[in-house]
Amino acid sequence: MRASELKRLLKKHGCKFENHNGGSGHQTIRRGQFKSTFPGHGGSTEIGNALGHKILTDLRIK
Repeated sequence: MRASELKRLLKKHGCKFENHNGGSGHQTIRRGQFKSTFPGHGGSTEIGNALGHKILTDLRIK
């Protein structure tokens, strides 16, 4: 799955994205009381299945 596809899916589920201070490129994703970290590698970069699954699990999205 591409990073842009995962980001679109997360936004559809009501997730909010916050940039980290310090320019690391990563973002914190929040959905209610749950949070995870999204890598900042560009929209066309492939996100590994394990990382995508971990982000969805952290945010309690099925």
